[in-house]
Parts: sequence; C-alpha cells; structure tokens
Amino acid sequence: MKKIVTSLGLLMAVAPTAYAQQDSGLYMGGRIGPSFLEDSCVTDTDCGDSELGAGIITGYDFNDWFALEGTYDYLGRFDTAFDQSGTTFSAAGDLTALTLAPKLSYHLKDDTSLYGKLGGAMWDFNSNAGDRDDVSLMGALGVDHQATEKLNVRLEYQHINDMDDGYFSSVDNNLVTVGMTYHFGRTNHEPMPEPMVEEPVMEEPAPEPQPVVEPQSIVLSEAGETEMFGFDKATLSEQAAASLQPLVDRLLRHEEATATIVGHTDSKGPAAYNQKLSVERAQAVADVFLDAGIDASRLTVEGKGEADPIASNNTPEGRAQNRRVEVTSPEIVYVEVN
Repeated sequence: MKKIVTSLGLLMAVAPTAYAQQDSGLYMGGRIGPSFLEDSCVTDTDCGDSELGAGIITGYDFNDWFALEGTYDYLGRFDTAFDQSGTTFSAAGDLTALTLAPKLSYHLKDDTSLYGKLGGAMWDFNSNAGDRDDVSLMGALGVDHQATEKLNVRLEYQHINDMDDGYFSSVDNNLVTVGMTYHFGRTNHEPMPEPMVEEPVMEEPAPEPQPVVEPQSIVLSEAGETEMFGFDKATLSEQAAASLQPLVDRLLRHEEATATIVGHTDSKGPAAYNQKLSVERAQAVADVFLDAGIDASRLTVEGKGEADPIASNNTPEGRAQNRRVEVTSPEIVYVEVN
C-alpha cells in the first residue's frame, strides 16, 4: 500500500508544475463504472466478482495524438478463495490500483477521438488476511469527446491482466467507466470571418484607365459558418463560388489585372497528402475564374499544404482557420505615354 500512496503522491506533485506553464496541456478528472474480478476463487465458492469502481485521472497532452496519463482507482471490495499447501482459505478486502501509460489518440473528427493505452498497474489488495500488492500489465481502449472549451467526456474499457500474489491466482480485473476531464490550458481561438473580403479603395468605373488600381484579396476559410469545401474534398460550394464574384468582376473589368491563388491545409494527415489537397482546392477556386472567361495566363495557382499556418494546429478552431484558400489581385499601375 505504501508504494501506491508514494506513486500517487509523485503523480499529483507534477500537476502544479505543468499548470504553471503557459498554454499548459495538463488535464484532471474523474470516472466511475462497474468493476469485474475474474477467476477470484480456486474452488466453487461463491465469490463476489462485480463491484462499483471509481477513480481520478491526471494527464498531460503533448499534442493532438500523444498524452501521458495516470489514474488511481478504487476497484471494489471483493471476496476471494485461495489455496495454500492444499488448504483453501478465504479473504475479503478492498482492491485499488495506480496506473501509468502513454495515451495514443486517433481523431475521427476534430472533437472526437479513439484512444488506446498500454502500461503498468500497481495494485493493492488490503484484506482481512493481510495486505498484498504487485505490478501487472494494463491496457485500455476508449472514446474521448470535447464537449466544451475546457471539458471532455469519455467512455473507457480497462483491463489489468494476471494479478497473482498468493491470494489471487491469475486473476484479471475489467473496469468499464464513464468519465470527465478538465483541460486547464486549452483555449478556443476567435473564428476568422468567412469569407473575408478586403474592400479596395473606392474604384469608380471609367472609360479611361485610372493611374492606380488598389490591390484586392479574398480569403476562403473553413473557420466560419458557411461550408467552403466538403470534408477532405476539393469541390467548391456554391456559397464560396459566389463570394469570389468581386474579384471575378475586377479581372473582367481590367485586362491587365492578375490573380494569385494559394491553397493551405492544417497539419492533420500526411504532409504529401495535404500538399496535394491544397493544390486541388486552389485549382477549384481558379476554375471559377476560368469559367468566367478569364485566361489561364492571368492566374497563378499553387498549394502550400500545411507549411504556412496562421493559427495553432493544436485546437479544432485553429485547424479550421488554417484550412483556407487565399486569392490576391495585386495593384495595377498605369503609365502615361506622352
């Protein structure tokens, strides 16, 4: 029991240090659910093998897919029957466990992920026949969902394998819990307006060219409420195509005007795939100009993949801002010929 208390103390001691860091990845929470003890009897004796368990969770997110997590759980009060030198003895007591493991996540959506853990469990059985403890292999699978800016909810199945110390003989513990975690350093970024149109200085149509036509740009971003592209697709929505009309009119009105179209993605997924997707999305925007009769020689189309983020890729909001297509038409200067 002393080993579990000492280890739990060390786990909790790192929390203030992590919390003090700017943009901390520290999270803490709790969980509760049924706990099952398999094969806790060596005879046909009726042993209690199902109890209510509960525990606390402490962890640190290093990035979107990797965290280090520890838990301390009360697994229930169990009756056991064990054999020593051919004689069967009974014991009843409280089973607790301290676990520590890396947590690896795969995002199904920006706010929902599947995760797995594989590590160690230091468990203790404090019974009327004495106090026994040991270390066993622990594995877990779960689903984690970001419910609010700070709170996550989760559903987890945990298995502690082959607890054997004399009272137990190859006993396994299964724990199914629902839980909630509070993420201290996590903040949402303000979404970027969509589409964002930078209006040029007043430009009045005139038969004669003006000396200077100011630059104009449009940013199509997934951070707003209007859908730009389908998920993982390069097909431009009707609303996004309509928002490009000011720049289409500019290029139709000024034959000297050109446009540069650059696609960007977030950092999720392989870099080579993101590069390809950014080029395809930029070309989808360019096709709006081509369909309007603008010659391809007046358009520069490129994709930069995940190379130039404008926000953090560690949050769903930041990744939405990074999934964008920037369209810029530079300044036009007319030179008078005497």
